[in-house]
Amino acid sequence: MSANKLTTSLKALLKAPHARGGALPAPALARTTALFDGISASARAKGLGHDTWLTLSTAALVTLNSPATLCELYSYATKDLSEKDAVAGAVERAAILREVGLKCISFSGIPRTINSLGALRSHLPPAVASQLNTAATRLPTPSTTDEITGPRALSLWNSIYAPHHEKLLVKLAESHPDLPVHILASHYGALLSDPPLPTIPGHYKIGRVLTSVVAIACLRSQQGVTPQVTSHVYGLKKALEEGSEGNGVQGEKWLVTDEGCEWVLNSVDAIVREVAPAGSFAAGSGIRESKL
Repeated sequence: MSANKLTTSLKALLKAPHARGGALPAPALARTTALFDGISASARAKGLGHDTWLTLSTAALVTLNSPATLCELYSYATKDLSEKDAVAGAVERAAILREVGLKCISFSGIPRTINSLGALRSHLPPAVASQLNTAATRLPTPSTTDEITGPRALSLWNSIYAPHHEKLLVKLAESHPDLPVHILASHYGALLSDPPLPTIPGHYKIGRVLTSVVAIACLRSQQGVTPQVTSHVYGLKKALEEGSEGNGVQGEKWLVTDEGCEWVLNSVDAIVREVAPAGSFAAGSGIRESKL
């Protein structure tokens, strides 16, 4: 048979129910509204801005592979914008969701980001989509490659993992010599750190603090990787230490406390319980109530 065609049996196997090949559907609208009402109200009560709760919600939903719920998140986040700020506010929120979804690649994989960002793009009103940045911001050039894979990667890595940063790289290399090379060059330098660029219309700079929130939300929602969640909780707690780049995140001084970290974990757990009640893609059992 031609390489461009599949047999009937192979097609059936690809679509077998046990493979769970489709994305998670969105819960009923009333349930997602109540979910986002609770998280956003809690964020406001803690002195946090919309960028923080949108970041953790996006990262969790991309990881759970529920593009439909991500689209509901965008609709919820833009429904109460004033007429004066409607388009500009919607563009900013879309840019946040899009940039967070991109960073999810490092923790949850390329396919889920492709699914989620594709669905989001199709969901956006033309007036909003047309104002998002269309120029790549992370394209390496001969003059920037060394900086991306060296100082920029190590700066973020050291900020998160110090004082164990060097020891951890050695341990990773023992597993595979290219493991730390790929983690640093392809992820911490090229993706997770933000390019040192001026403000670009239609683009949102996530920054050091919220990048740690992305990591925690992705890893917590996929389950089974508590050691990595713990590492990034420490990373969030250290995000405002000397030498780390803040991004003027509203309420960030509280967010990096133990109480702030608990709020992130509990908020992610609430999303998982609502969107994936049977368990996330890495779990073999249902979601249990958080003990935090």
